[in-house]
Amino acid sequence: MCGIAGYYSPSGRPCDPAELLRVSRMIRHRGPDDEGFFLQEISGRRHFLAGTDTTTEVRQSRLAWSPHGDLRETRVGPSALGLVHRRLSIIDLSPGGHEPMSSSDGRLVITFNGEIYNYIELREELKSLGHAFHTGSDVEVLLEAYLEWGTDCLSRLNGMWSFALWDGEKLFCSRDRLGIKPLYHHWDGERFLFCSEPKGILAFEGVDRTPDERALYYFLARDWTDFDEFTFFTSIRSLLPGHAMVVDRNGPRTWRYWEVTADTAPAPAEAHAVEELQRLFRDSIRLHLRSDVPVGTCLSGGLDSSAVVAVSALESVRSLTAFSVGYSEGGKFDERRYAREVAAAAGAPLRETEPDGSDLPRTLEALAFHQDEPAAGMGVYSQWHVMRLAAREPVKVLLDGQGGDELFAGYHRYYWTALLDLFRAGRMAEWASLLKYVAVDLGHGWARTLVRSFAPALPPALLVAGQRRFGQGKDRVLAPDFERRRRDFVTEPPRRFGSLLNDQLYYDITLRFLPSLLRYEDRNSMAWSIEARVPFLDHRLVEFACRLPFDLKIHGRSTKYVARKAFEPWVPASVSARRDKMGYETPTDAWLRGPQRGLIEELLLTGPCLERGYLHPAETHAQVERFLKGAPLGLQVWRWLHLEMWFRTFVDPARLEPRSLPER
Repeated sequence: MCGIAGYYSPSGRPCDPAELLRVSRMIRHRGPDDEGFFLQEISGRRHFLAGTDTTTEVRQSRLAWSPHGDLRETRVGPSALGLVHRRLSIIDLSPGGHEPMSSSDGRLVITFNGEIYNYIELREELKSLGHAFHTGSDVEVLLEAYLEWGTDCLSRLNGMWSFALWDGEKLFCSRDRLGIKPLYHHWDGERFLFCSEPKGILAFEGVDRTPDERALYYFLARDWTDFDEFTFFTSIRSLLPGHAMVVDRNGPRTWRYWEVTADTAPAPAEAHAVEELQRLFRDSIRLHLRSDVPVGTCLSGGLDSSAVVAVSALESVRSLTAFSVGYSEGGKFDERRYAREVAAAAGAPLRETEPDGSDLPRTLEALAFHQDEPAAGMGVYSQWHVMRLAAREPVKVLLDGQGGDELFAGYHRYYWTALLDLFRAGRMAEWASLLKYVAVDLGHGWARTLVRSFAPALPPALLVAGQRRFGQGKDRVLAPDFERRRRDFVTEPPRRFGSLLNDQLYYDITLRFLPSLLRYEDRNSMAWSIEARVPFLDHRLVEFACRLPFDLKIHGRSTKYVARKAFEPWVPASVSARRDKMGYETPTDAWLRGPQRGLIEELLLTGPCLERGYLHPAETHAQVERFLKGAPLGLQVWRWLHLEMWFRTFVDPARLEPRSLPER
């Protein structure tokens, strides 16, 4: 797990080595263990160079890609290509894992972020085809795989990654199938800049920090982030999940190399589906445990993280420490009793943290810097503290349960789509029973339940109009001029799986929800120099889940039906039977109405916030007053706070500088 960055000018515009050093400092937190640079002069001469954090062992090694000088001291001719690498050492801790790394024939050079979990199997296959290896690194396996199969090597990889590979003629970039690892880029017609984080691109000279109004609009009016290639900066784009890119003299060209298609095979029986899910999940955990450093787990007490902890205990020869967060305030924010039960059953040591909110101002500031873009949910605060807790231990890798809810329909909102699936299938008795459960037992009311369940069958324009009239009223706080400039659009889930629920889940996995959650986790973990792994997002599991019948996910009143059945042998009954859904709930509402009320005054009601032209001053004041009197508007207030802190971090300063973390 690392931080990567680079510069390439097909037209031959030279890069400034000082810029590469500045970018490396900006993303040091992603890889404090080692540092490396590669530059290729326009003349063709190549340089592997060291930086401040390059270790003595690496400097003294004799590998083909070992540094032969220091970037700060070595005289380098005009170079149109520069690659940067910050290393968090996880696999092959020797100097052999140093990057940028070259292939055995010297032709390829790569800077890589992530893990190829099946590198051992791929290495054996490549050996049988005549390839030789000099290290135990998964990155060397990727280089040899590219030499053997070209860009088709992507289909053979099981892992999470983003990388840039130079083959002497072009730059080949890729991001893993689900977008677990990020890759951002900038193209101005002459320079192609890329980095693991937008702040690294902003460290290059001449990159515009103007906010992108599309991103601002969808964040404020729709709560949407990370759902398209545009970012909060007009000058920066994101390479989308499952996509690859080539940059050469013709500029950048992007294509999609992976997506899930419908399966024409008969639906599996329940028993077979349960058995196959168990097999795939155990194998995913087995692969995700591959590491040369200690591994731990995040544990909320929900089904997904509990399954990760339980199966990790079965597959690992080492005891894995689990890390959890909870709050005693009001009880509803505390899942630790479940987490303790799971940890005890798995024999896993459990570390807990209970933040009291006193650090909210400085943590909000740190989150704004490390997240690079505003976060739509308050769970980032709790997750931040879990990563901070783990950073105090000798743990550099954490397994997490991210993705299980989107794969197997774990949120109550999926009841709406399941109702329409049942109605379309003519299963009226089941439809009526579930309708009553959602409307009466869960308290959503008959009218709301009927409207929400039939929403996918309504015209999109009618849906948007209804949301504006009867929804949470987010549009009301938009400044009139800004709202008139907005570029609204309606996206719909693809109709490919024969089930509206499966269509919605795939949409949420690839576009609507999961990409933002993965961004939050990547930034929070890497801020503390920790690698977060997500076993539920093994692409084999994703493809399997997408093709399961909808009623193996929502079955009667049960969400995640097939997952509950599959994990029953491993997790305590109290956890597999849970029907509530939390997910890093955080009592920020109570803090913002109480001891941290000054944050609202400082960030929202005074200073530049209401002068930026995006929020309606009078309406924002009115909504804040409603919140302070108890209205359930905490998520909206959090978004306004985080957005304003983002402006003050990235837009307002004359120059962007690296920042130190708060004390552990």
